[in-house]
Amino acid sequence: MQEVMLDYEDARALVFENVIPLEKWLCPLAEAQGLALSEDILAPHGMPLFDNSAVDGYAVQAADLADASRENPVRLEKRGYISAGDTGEEQIVSGQCVQIATGAPLPPGADTTVMKEDIELDASHVRFFQGIPKTENVRYCGEDIAEGQTVIGSGTVIGPAQMAVLATFGFAEVPVRRVPKISIVSTGSELVDVEQTPQAGQIRESNRYMLAGMVKQESCKLVKMSMVPDIPEILKQEFEEALQADVALISGGMSVGDKDFAKPLLKEMGVEEIFWKIKFKPGKPLFFGRRGKTLVFGLPGNPASSYVLFEEFVRPALRQMMGRRILEEGMVKARLDEAILKTHKRLHFMRGQLYEKNGEYHVRPLDFQGSHSIGSLVEANGLIRVEANSPSLPKGCLVSVRPLLNEIG
Repeated sequence: MQEVMLDYEDARALVFENVIPLEKWLCPLAEAQGLALSEDILAPHGMPLFDNSAVDGYAVQAADLADASRENPVRLEKRGYISAGDTGEEQIVSGQCVQIATGAPLPPGADTTVMKEDIELDASHVRFFQGIPKTENVRYCGEDIAEGQTVIGSGTVIGPAQMAVLATFGFAEVPVRRVPKISIVSTGSELVDVEQTPQAGQIRESNRYMLAGMVKQESCKLVKMSMVPDIPEILKQEFEEALQADVALISGGMSVGDKDFAKPLLKEMGVEEIFWKIKFKPGKPLFFGRRGKTLVFGLPGNPASSYVLFEEFVRPALRQMMGRRILEEGMVKARLDEAILKTHKRLHFMRGQLYEKNGEYHVRPLDFQGSHSIGSLVEANGLIRVEANSPSLPKGCLVSVRPLLNEIG
């Protein structure tokens, strides 16, 4: 019987079809960084709030300085000082000026500001040596952002710049979607914890730490992180706890070995299988299912496979749950530094080193592409897309590369 596997694009489409954006809520601004806005933010008023000076200097009427020159300076009566925070209500008339601070409101009657460096003081008067255009050095009400303008679109991730804008417009609480609660269960009787010394046939478990780090990159809430042996009774108990989260990530036990209990146990526990196995390398035995509103990703135990599958399937799903506008890092075109001579019957996302040179991207495929490779994860900051049954790719040709959120030395 021929094995049935989904294409990469079809599998991703099924994931996106089954993702339901989480509930909206009002989040305190101080806690909102990393979350996605659930609706457009409209400016409740213009910005700046009022006409104000862009420099430290003197507010004047530009017409008074029309004939000013070094030889024939214009003398204007000085009428006090307006600092930032003052109301600026005192009106000036022709023949007068007022000292003003950067950001202070432009007083009625003034239409421009002369920088402090361009004047000379003369007792109770100020001397000006050149004309200045009307509106020079003035920030006008609403010139930056108009009232009613969309300043931040729905689905935008709130970062420092967005925090500043939201605070400026008085949004003490902001509309966002709830972050997903994530559980991680790493399975395998060969696994020991990080502080233990592996004995013969054992390895230190790393996937849950790797997956936890990737989950935290998306500002999600990690509610469970456990390691369990391949004992069905224990697995079932751990899986039941994991299924209380919005997303359960199960590492290992998804293939067809005698000790691969995860997939049949999940089915027994009411998890609907949406697909299992994809035409993709690394990570053919990817499992995706759901129980109620809980999404379940069954990832291979090999670290590189889990890493790549998280990037291509889990990360965009988490972003969609959070209502994010950008679901993944966009592919870029890069020139191959070395030929790729060996290709495969499945779509292959090869790990590589992406860099920019002379205004274009270049990428070097890493030598070791094993699905169990830890070293290649540390060295890679891009995934090179090599199509199924592709001919060899010569050095210098353009390829598609997914940038990774991974700093390399």
